[in-house]
Amino acid sequence: MNKRTAASALAAAAAMLCGTAAAATPASAAAAPPTAHRLLGVSCASAKQCLAVGQDQNAFKGAGGPLAETWNGTTWRTVAVRLPSGATGGILGNVSCVTATRCVAVGFYDKGSSQFALADVWNGATWTPAQPPAPGGQNTALSGVACRSAANCVAVGAYTRNTSGGPTSAPLAETWNGRKWTQVRPPVPGGSILSGLDAVSCPATSRCVATGIVLSNKTSAVLIESWNGRAWSAMKAAALPATTIGELTGVSCSSASACTAVGYESSPKGLASLVQTWNGRSWRITTVPWPKGTSNELLSGVWCAAANRCVAVGTVDSNLSAASNTGKAAAATWNGKTWAVTGVPAPGKGKSSLFEKVTCLGPADCVAVGQLGPAGSTNGTGLSGFWNGTSWRLVSAR
Repeated sequence: MNKRTAASALAAAAAMLCGTAAAATPASAAAAPPTAHRLLGVSCASAKQCLAVGQDQNAFKGAGGPLAETWNGTTWRTVAVRLPSGATGGILGNVSCVTATRCVAVGFYDKGSSQFALADVWNGATWTPAQPPAPGGQNTALSGVACRSAANCVAVGAYTRNTSGGPTSAPLAETWNGRKWTQVRPPVPGGSILSGLDAVSCPATSRCVATGIVLSNKTSAVLIESWNGRAWSAMKAAALPATTIGELTGVSCSSASACTAVGYESSPKGLASLVQTWNGRSWRITTVPWPKGTSNELLSGVWCAAANRCVAVGTVDSNLSAASNTGKAAAATWNGKTWAVTGVPAPGKGKSSLFEKVTCLGPADCVAVGQLGPAGSTNGTGLSGFWNGTSWRLVSAR
């Protein structure tokens, strides 16, 4: 999987370790359709003021570039994204808005053969890009961000590091005070080869929870770490079966004692959705009752208005042997005790759809973003879904 189409620490870290920091230009780039968009993150200041970010596969002559779109309550409009000077490609993986004129988006940009963490600040009209500090000489990428105010943001991701046993990846975290970014290194799980953080949620200025993945030579586990405003510390996640690989790609905390994290677990049987909830004392696994016949369920984003009001989104029924997306967008709601699958309109004959992330202004007012189009990561258009507490309404983005 091209790392530009994967919103996960595992995919990004694996790509960096394979030396693919700058994606090669596809041979068919010249013949690619004019729209090849995928939205990876969204944040709303109000029902008529949302900002979504992602990737444009055809930008930079097919190498891929960042994408941003604004919502005015009726339509989506593409806005130009600025990258640091000399950039040869890039992506915005997620965004957090405290107001309509103060948003922070994160991702990475390519420059030559190297990859650098990217943070772009939106003032309602233009972007101001920055390269947050990171371990010297290492490829870096940010995938999650959460802002409590214009002067208080936390971003997470992964970076590669060289060791005596060869290159590995490790978690990366940055804090923003409204003027500059400061690197704060989360603890690296002992014995890990690949590890990174995908998402972060901050229920208070000095309380954040971030989730991701950690792999070693013998085991796999989801990675959960907490931030107290000064330092990161590891949290004990609920254990997974020994034969599975798990990753938590989305997390939302409505308070310090109520968090929900979503993702997937992979086994020889395929993918299965993974949900872990935090009650202030421990993490436990909860199950989504997908309809009989559903396969390869993957949840990638979640938003919780309260401990008993969560909406999770993702995709189901994908063909894992295909090189591109072939599934359909899916969603579920949490009432504090059980999950209920909610119907998402079918994408149409011969088309695929997916949801990547979701944000909510209330339990019955949510926006999810992803991709819609013919099966494939290079010929789709942006997709948004609006949840009113009862049903989803799909709206094509640009």
